[in-house]
Amino acid sequence: QPNRVPPRRAVAANMAGSLKLLRVSQQLVSQRSACAGLRHQGRLAANFFALPPPSTQALFGVRSFSSQPKADEGPPAGGLDFTDSKIAFDSKSTFELFRGWLILQTCAVGWIVRHCDSLYNISIKILGSYLTHEILRHALFNHFCAGETAKEIIPKMEYLRTFGVGGILDYAAEAKDDGEPIKAPLAEEATVGAPLSARNYDYSGEKICDANALIFMDAIRAVKDASPDGFAAIKLSGLCDPQLMERMSSCLIQITHLFWKISQDPATRKDISKSPYYAIDRSFTVDRDTFKSNWIKFFNVDDDADVQKMFDKIDTDKDGVISYLEWTENIKLSGINDIASSCIHRGPMFQAALIDEELQLYFNLVDRVHRILGLAQELGVRVMVDAEWIDIQPAIDHLVLTLQRQYNKGDQPIVFQTYQTYLKGMHQSVLRDLERSQRQGWYFGAKVVRGAYMVSEREKARTRGVESPINDTYEDTEKNYHDTIESILSHNVHNKGSETGRDSEAEVLVASHNRHSIEFVIRRAEELGKDTKGIYFGQLKGMADNLTFTLSKNGYKAYKYVPYGPIGEVVPYLIRRTQENSTILGSPGVQEERSMLGQELRRRILRF
Repeated sequence: QPNRVPPRRAVAANMAGSLKLLRVSQQLVSQRSACAGLRHQGRLAANFFALPPPSTQALFGVRSFSSQPKADEGPPAGGLDFTDSKIAFDSKSTFELFRGWLILQTCAVGWIVRHCDSLYNISIKILGSYLTHEILRHALFNHFCAGETAKEIIPKMEYLRTFGVGGILDYAAEAKDDGEPIKAPLAEEATVGAPLSARNYDYSGEKICDANALIFMDAIRAVKDASPDGFAAIKLSGLCDPQLMERMSSCLIQITHLFWKISQDPATRKDISKSPYYAIDRSFTVDRDTFKSNWIKFFNVDDDADVQKMFDKIDTDKDGVISYLEWTENIKLSGINDIASSCIHRGPMFQAALIDEELQLYFNLVDRVHRILGLAQELGVRVMVDAEWIDIQPAIDHLVLTLQRQYNKGDQPIVFQTYQTYLKGMHQSVLRDLERSQRQGWYFGAKVVRGAYMVSEREKARTRGVESPINDTYEDTEKNYHDTIESILSHNVHNKGSETGRDSEAEVLVASHNRHSIEFVIRRAEELGKDTKGIYFGQLKGMADNLTFTLSKNGYKAYKYVPYGPIGEVVPYLIRRTQENSTILGSPGVQEERSMLGQELRRRILRF
């Protein structure tokens, strides 16, 4: 019975067994004089650590996907051996090894992962917040996080540097995705945008956002002090009300829909209102006559000259057609009200426009972001903007592109965008941004991930009756991931020594715990003759040490993603991430890591 909850006695027995094992392990380490007895106990512990891991199918009900190279792909790239447990765990004490092994064992139990939020809340009620968090500090928080403040994390960052590993500082407290996006009624005609009553903004939240901006700035200073070649990660949802970002995203989606509508023949134009945002085809252009005939169907105009003027303003290439890139470069979020005010019908476009109150909040957000990036540029610290849930992601994309145009024109990219390749159409989005960087003359910097909101995004799409934005199969995501990295690696790869953003090679951080994907990147870089100085590899603190430390030992730029923040805010973050990535915790890569932890524990124990 894969999902059957174990009896309470069995759970208690398992916990008691784990505690007993911990006591035995501590005795084995401390009592070195009793060699003969230790060797006997060590063999017992070795047999325990060698137990086969639970079946992925039994725990999670999903098919297992190997992280190993396929048979026809040849030997590991660069001759790297990611299975050397001594290299992987040289930085860990024996206690840290055991804790890591025990965490992975626990995370392989499906019912614990599914109900860990409930268990956490029960513990808060019974034991209280302080005692619960102190237990979790030593059992979980210290394994995955570096501390609660920017100052606390500096010693751990410096320790990583002694092993050639950089840091990506991530303030892990984040806004929550509370479900449905804001929906405004469509009957109001007196005001451009949705009625004020539909959106209530908490202005005390502006003070919190200002405080978060200072926290992100402290993180940038900490990177400069403790890991000068590292990164700081920021979440834009912490710098404004997420409701505002949903409204911004709705506006940007309607701008994309408008381009589709004015580019297509009304007789054959299909409805894309329920299509995933990133999967919408944007590859076509619109000529002057088509633009004019369709524009006047949606907007009131005084005469043909106004339409001609609008077309000429958007057609920056002056080639007689408008591409999607030209469209998005010239239709500004802050100026959409001017267009919406002339709408013939008070439909989605009219309702999506931001009201004056929202525009002011938007400008406050922009001001905070510029203060953060201005400091980063001054100190030479690179900043990764995290991807978030789909309802606010278009707004994040819009802001990041604006920042890249300004801050990526120096001698290196300062701003890195995050691309979630489990989203349908993400590879095409990357190709558009690569083209933008060439058109506008800035350095392209990206972090490529598979994605972190798969379960919730599919459920929201099902509830709303729309197509899921998530790829249908693992193979689709894997192809999207590798195709995206391939395009970034190939970008301007033959323009050696270029000092301009327009012609420079792209930089990319490959955020993955998948050994097959890392070997793919190394192999493709070798085949393309690409210098690896602009290729970075990142894994979470507390996981995939066999990848991080093997890469760093062999001269590659390896990083640990280091979350930090108040434990009361970070633990819920860790719980959400654990539940979202439950299938990954049962993957062959994690099983391999758990096995390697056991091997290293046996090696250390048996040497006595």
